[in-house]
Formats: sequence, structure tokens, C-alpha cells
Amino acid sequence: MLNQTANHYSYKFRFNIDKLPATSRDRVSGKLIFFGFIFGLTFIALAAFEAFSYFYYGTEQVYTFDLPTRFSPEDILLQRYIFDGILLFLGILIVMLSVYAFFQRKIICYDGENISITHKSIFSEPKTETEPLYNYLGVLLRVEYYQLGLISRNRYIIELYHPEKKKRIPLYISTSNRNVRQAWEYYSAKLKMPALFMTDHGLISRHHSELNKTLRDMVGKWHLKSLYYEDNNVPSEIKCRKKDDRTIIKERQLFFDVYSLLAMLGIVILSSLAISAVINYELVLTYIGLGTFTAAIIFCLIVILLSVISLFSKDVLIINDDRILLGHNILFLRRDSEYVQKDQIAAVDIGHNPTTDRYYLSIISNDRSLIFGKNMPVEVLRWVRGFVIKEIAK
Repeated sequence: MLNQTANHYSYKFRFNIDKLPATSRDRVSGKLIFFGFIFGLTFIALAAFEAFSYFYYGTEQVYTFDLPTRFSPEDILLQRYIFDGILLFLGILIVMLSVYAFFQRKIICYDGENISITHKSIFSEPKTETEPLYNYLGVLLRVEYYQLGLISRNRYIIELYHPEKKKRIPLYISTSNRNVRQAWEYYSAKLKMPALFMTDHGLISRHHSELNKTLRDMVGKWHLKSLYYEDNNVPSEIKCRKKDDRTIIKERQLFFDVYSLLAMLGIVILSSLAISAVINYELVLTYIGLGTFTAAIIFCLIVILLSVISLFSKDVLIINDDRILLGHNILFLRRDSEYVQKDQIAAVDIGHNPTTDRYYLSIISNDRSLIFGKNMPVEVLRWVRGFVIKEIAK
């Protein structure tokens, strides 16, 4: 399932097909490449400065550095240069990845009948493939969860769907959930192709003329009231509390994925390093200055705090009489971040995220989309979907 994801590089992309022939480039953001390159060079410069400074002996007024006499040269080499070696390795790795990302791209051309894709890479010659438009099955909307350092976001992708993933064409990519459905409807209507969405029951297809209808408009047509009966047996994984003016659905427990495990591993490693450094601060201060030591400890604490907040955050869905709100419980605090009006909701589906191989509940309107329960079991999401649709169809 995971290897079915198309490899799109952009995080902000829009293929303009109003004028033909149309050409666009799918590549990593230039700003991301630039800052990655600068960040890598900073690591390399810091490692070089630390390494060469051990051989510098100046006057007491300029610079002094006394090697501890209790260590042998072998001990000094191991304990002093292992940190510099790690910094140097990370810096070189980041610079190499930035250079690789600069040359890695796809050039897409569309003339109204055929689509050509030119793959460019630093390690291979450009390769061009041409495919007729009618070989594509439709316009697919999917949500991809990605992790970039401490930043975790949803990437909304609209693409021409082809059974071969390397031939899938990005049409629209954004990290913002605004106007995604409008873009989906535009490309589906412009190309006169069905709108596709991957759900827990597989790939579903809708005619583009139905994308501008709300869920309430389609209640009678699709017999939603009979399809989604109200099940009073609330799954044990969630809490469903009804009040006079609203219903609150929230996660009862934490759900972990590969990113959560990596965050936990990072917390353990950084906590161990920080505790060891504080316990042996006298020894550490013989190698680095007090300012560098303090900055490193503060950095570790910030990363640990952000990772803990990310791990223990839970989604909350609040259904009012006229709208649905998506909130987040951050430890003991709740932040209501987004909402959609009930009469503007066009679809409530269960989507699949091939990056994490997990499912999520998607509440879609014309101007935005809400993503709830990214790590929940699919059986629980089906219950929530039925409950939400029942509330909207009242």
C-alpha cells in the first residue's frame, strides 16, 4: 500500500491549464533548499571551528585552551572529536540532500491531448515519458501527512490518477486546506474527468457536476438516512458526550504511528544526553564554553517539550446546531482551530494516507477541509462518519 504513493516534490503547486500548451515544474521549494544549504554549511563551519581550535594556542589575552592532563591522547581524540565528527557528518549530509533536491524535478507538459513527463536527476540523464490523457482514470484528491523536523502538516494533493504511480501528474498541492475542493472541482470539470477519492472501501468516482452540491442536497438522492443509522454503541476508543447545544467527540486514548515512535525515541535520546551533560557538567565545561553548554541544554528542552506536546495532543470534534468545529486538546488545554458550516459540507468520507498507511475522517466543504482522527482504527472512523452524516442530515 505504501509504495502506491506518487512522488511529488512540491509543497505549493498549481498547474495552470487554462492556456495550452501548458508547462509546469514540480520541484522542492527553493527557499527550503536555500535554508537547508545554509543550515548544513553552518554545521560544517561549527565542526571545523571546534576541531581546529584545539590546535590553537594564543596568549592569555587572546585565547587559552589547556588540555586536561588526566587524559591520554587517545582519550582526548575520542572524547573531543566524536562530537565534531557528528556535526560534520550532519552538515555534509544536509548539504548533499539540498544539492540533490535542487537538481531533482519533474517537467510536465500538456497540449490538450497528451501529457509528457520529463524526470531530471543529478545521478541520471533526463527521461521523458508521454501518455495520452484518456489513459488516466480521473482527478484524485488525497491528503498526505508529512513530517519535516518538528513540523507536522497535512499536504493536500490533487493529481491525475494513473495505475502506474510514476505517471501520476500533480495538478494542485498545498499545505493549506482552503479552497481544495474548489480546485478539485475545477480540474475535474476542466479536463471532463471523474473526481476520484480513495476511501476505506477503495477508489470511488463522482461526476464533476455533483461536486458543487452539498451533503444535505444529496441526502434524498443517496438515501443517506437509511445508509447511516444511528448506532448507540459508542466505540471504546472515543468519548461521545451530548449536551443541549452541542455534541463532543474526542479520542479516549492516544494512537501511535511511526512518527510518534520516532518522536519518543528522540525524547529518550535527548533526555539522556541532557541529563548526562548536567550530571557531568564539570567535565563537559572543559570541552565547551558555558554559553554553548547553556544553549545546547535549552535547545534540548525545547525539542523535548514540543515532542511531548505533539505526542499527547488529541483531536476533538464539536458538532453544534449550525457548524462542526475541529479542536485539539494539547495536554489539558483545548484549542478550537477550524470549523465548517453544516449547510456548506459537501462530503464526509474516510480517506487513506499512504505515507503512514492509516485512515482519517475527511469533512470537506468548498472552502476548506477538516481532518479528524489521523491514527484511529478504521472501524472507529466509520462510526464517527455515520454519526456526523446523521447529524448533518437532520
